[in-house]
Amino acid sequence: MRRIPLVLATALAAVALAGVVVVTVPGRSGPSAPLPSSDASAATVARAFLDAAVRRDCHGMRALSAPDDTAWCPASLWTQWTGEGDPTMSSWTTLRSLSARSAPEQCFDYGMRQSGATGMTPGPYTWGLCLRHHVDGWRVSSEGVG
Repeated sequence: MRRIPLVLATALAAVALAGVVVVTVPGRSGPSAPLPSSDASAATVARAFLDAAVRRDCHGMRALSAPDDTAWCPASLWTQWTGEGDPTMSSWTTLRSLSARSAPEQCFDYGMRQSGATGMTPGPYTWGLCLRHHVDGWRVSSEGVG
């Protein structure tokens, strides 16, 4: 008789663990590439960040942003199931500076093609990102439709 409660408790624990995994574990990160050096220009860091976004390289995006920006990383199964999307940047083109060279924040716009973003039709958009200089070099501080 003691076996039934033990088996039931084990089964419930397994179901609970599976639920936690589905809700919290993001999808697999894509392949990584070498990151720019700390003395790289803002444009070089922006290009590296965008390349990491296309590869869905979460480590690279996290390393090149402050605060952490992993919006283009694979979404968890839960996020996908609840209809919150799984934003994917499939390509980007034409990085164009919008800031004076001496400005403390360097902003750029670029063309990109995306799918899976909630509220956005898949296809091309003009997007933007801004970078601020930190002790480790330029880092993406914000991005969005621009």
